[in-house]
Amino acid sequence: MSIITVDSPAFDGADDAIRYCRDLGIISTGNPIQFANPIYREIVTLILTIGFSVGINQDIAQTSWYLNTDGTLNMDKLLDAFTQFYRRNAASWIDRYQYKEAGHQLMLMAFLQRIINGGGRIEREMAAGNGRTDLVIFWKAQFITIEIKMHHDKWSEPEGIQQLARYLDRLGQKTGYMVFLEKKSAMELSWEDRIRREVHIVDNKEIIIYAM
Repeated sequence: MSIITVDSPAFDGADDAIRYCRDLGIISTGNPIQFANPIYREIVTLILTIGFSVGINQDIAQTSWYLNTDGTLNMDKLLDAFTQFYRRNAASWIDRYQYKEAGHQLMLMAFLQRIINGGGRIEREMAAGNGRTDLVIFWKAQFITIEIKMHHDKWSEPEGIQQLARYLDRLGQKTGYMVFLEKKSAMELSWEDRIRREVHIVDNKEIIIYAM
């Protein structure tokens, strides 16, 4: 299956590409732009992440390494492992993508997919207008929400925290994770200055931030 990008000779610009996708029934009419069927969202995401997934070494993709003794998923251990993986591979892997910002998010989605496939599933909600992607991991009785947020300006992180708190409220959840991804290169901002883990309490919701 091939993917036609916005800069393909077949299109004059983004508007032509959007009309093409709507004519095919891939995306719905109106705004914000959304997939017409959840299965398209999964298929497109799978195609975009397959290059990352096959490149993840099996030695860090063992699902059992990220489980607690009671069989529950240890998200802190999983996101710590992704932080190390991201630091080592982001610069070279993201260069494979024409759209660099999407590459950051696809790396996380591919990494999680390799682990979660061992006994759970991931549902995705692309909120392009808000510059974020929401992931919900279903692992046995666990229901874990992750928001992926890019660092665009000084408002990105506080807005992301509030967005996640509201999302958790709608879902009836008390705890959620936000992966906050820096757009600057390591030359512009060192890894030592960007990597951090913080916990924020907002409206009785625990927001755990992994910045990198």
